[in-house]
Amino acid sequence: MKESSAVLHLRTKNPAKVSLLADKVHAGISANPETFVHPDPGMDEFKTELKKLDGFIVAKDGSKLINQAIIDQTDVVYGLLKGLCFYVNKLAKGDKAIILLSGFDCNDQPAERPIPGKVVIRRVVDGKVPCSVKIYIERLANADRYKVEISTDRNNPALWRTVCDYGSLNNLEARDLLRLQEIYIRITGGNIHGWGMPSEPIAFIPR
Repeated sequence: MKESSAVLHLRTKNPAKVSLLADKVHAGISANPETFVHPDPGMDEFKTELKKLDGFIVAKDGSKLINQAIIDQTDVVYGLLKGLCFYVNKLAKGDKAIILLSGFDCNDQPAERPIPGKVVIRRVVDGKVPCSVKIYIERLANADRYKVEISTDRNNPALWRTVCDYGSLNNLEARDLLRLQEIYIRITGGNIHGWGMPSEPIAFIPR
């Protein structure tokens, strides 16, 4: 038995193609508020980030500064698209009509796909910018998104906060941390059916 699912048919993060798909999805979801009542991420945020990307693409002049801005903003919009793809799949529950209404392409996959297991963190290192951390994990079966959470107290559930959602294996990181303040990091894998178990917390001191 198979069910339909929304997919990101983007082999690479080509800025123009990401912008084109984002525009299509924004139009589809915005035009059907009775179906997509509470899109996550919200359409205002999505449109704002899409406009930024389009602006950088128009301003492209070959300079390293603009080229990097395009790359960075493409990552932002792509991440929001992944979030909306997850939202649409959760809402549609395999209904092809709802998926196509959203603006996403449709694909078929096995109906039964288990929730991912527990993430294993391999190592954490300083990120490319000050007061940031890059996290490396073992690839998790059945996971197509990852969530990064941090806390100053590993044993207090109320202090854990999400700093990166809808992440991939290549962009698991946290930025704007407090210098020399010890934090704890945990990663959780997820898919259309929900989130799995978070990893064991690991300590890190930003520099």
